[in-house]
Amino acid sequence: MADKETATYFRLGGIENSWIVSSADEAVKTFEDIKNKHTVSLVIVTDPVFDWIKDHMGKGKKEIELPLVVSVPTRKGGGGRPQVDLLADLIKRTVGVEIRVQ
Repeated sequence: MADKETATYFRLGGIENSWIVSSADEAVKTFEDIKNKHTVSLVIVTDPVFDWIKDHMGKGKKEIELPLVVSVPTRKGGGGRPQVDLLADLIKRTVGVEIRVQ
């Protein structure tokens, strides 16, 4: 779940299902739909999306609740190294596909 640009990177990296969300309400609704289907075990979200859905994730349970949620930076994140490089590195390590953005 991500903004349009990041969701495109997800698709280029080989992630079949990606959802574009642009508001907190949309993110929460999409996350609840994903949880209720019980077919997705890992959800990769951008930092802003994580902030929107964090209150809707399971808390305080001893067992792991699926789906697991992993937060990644957006391309426009701050810092020295461009965030798109970090995202491309993450996709390469997890999916095995290298993305080059020029």
